[in-house]
Amino acid sequence: MDDIDVAQRRQQEEIDHALAARPAPKAGRSHCEMMVCRQPIAPERQRLGAVLCIECQCDAEHKARSCARVAV
Repeated sequence: MDDIDVAQRRQQEEIDHALAARPAPKAGRSHCEMMVCRQPIAPERQRLGAVLCIECQCDAEHKARSCARVAV
């Protein structure tokens, strides 16, 4: 093993340790938290901790990107 192999192995061990130490995601909501929407959220997204339906999430991300461009 050369120095690069040792460094890569150590880096992978650090990544594995960080992933194992992260908290499990909290269960999301069954329905979108936007008061005007309230659409159901798919179980797969709930397990990932989603609180918005896909449409509202896309809108939120679009608005965030727009705000970020204006701020720069």
